[in-house]
Amino acid sequence: MPSSAKHALTRRQFVAASLPVLLMGNAAFASQQGPRLAVLDWAWAETVLALGAEPYAVAEAPLYNERVVSPALPATTIDLGLRSWPNMELLKSLHPGLIITQAGYGVPESRLETIAPTMALPLFTEDRTPLALAESGMSAIAERLDRKAEGDAYIARFDEALSKMRDTLAGDDGRPVLIVKFAGERLVDIYGRGSLFDDVLQRLGLENAWQEVGNRWGFSTAGLDAIARHRDARLVIIEPGPPPSLAQSRLWNTIPSVGAGRVFTIPPTWVFGGLPSALRFGRILTEALTPA
Repeated sequence: MPSSAKHALTRRQFVAASLPVLLMGNAAFASQQGPRLAVLDWAWAETVLALGAEPYAVAEAPLYNERVVSPALPATTIDLGLRSWPNMELLKSLHPGLIITQAGYGVPESRLETIAPTMALPLFTEDRTPLALAESGMSAIAERLDRKAEGDAYIARFDEALSKMRDTLAGDDGRPVLIVKFAGERLVDIYGRGSLFDDVLQRLGLENAWQEVGNRWGFSTAGLDAIARHRDARLVIIEPGPPPSLAQSRLWNTIPSVGAGRVFTIPPTWVFGGLPSALRFGRILTEALTPA
């Protein structure tokens, strides 16, 4: 064997080694310059971090790092309470220079405006284009924080990263993908059109096996029979996987994709996220589907 062959990378190793470089944004250089930010939505909190800024306060901050994972919130971030209904007295007492929230969710913009200037940005709407709205939201926040160059650079890196992932998956077996998350012992949320995950699948050139119209966030809650109907699909499960009692049952193992060994389990990814979550999902999915 030639010496150079000993150092050749497998496709999976190449993906794992190269994508973290592409995912590096300006968060490592975060500073507290600009207005004191109170962010009530995690998609926009991760967006602020990706731009190299630090939110002063975030709703449900203790859970953010567990659910969103990356980019991580600083330990000093103040917790504002529930995302759907934050502690308004605390919010007011912090004297934020800017409040960022998701339009149509939680406290109305008009009420937040009585505390501080507010950006209420849409993400999940009837148009069902969350990825496009995540990008326009990043651009809007970047402009407001005087970080337009950072926003443009992040979007360019995002596009480049997804393009490389698509190239990596070009030799893929072509089977459609079914993205699910367990909602109960025998109930799953299945992600289709209008979900952030479906938008990423399209960018990666992957077919989504689930074509039914779901809720406003793009997913449907269904029983295991819904998975079984898609006999040729590759099943991608967002952790945690099936309960042990189900995983060991005959019912689970007779599902065609399970019986054929076409099951891929991936780490938690924020399903209601912005560009950073979309990028994380794309990276994790590409690594899972790329042969070792």
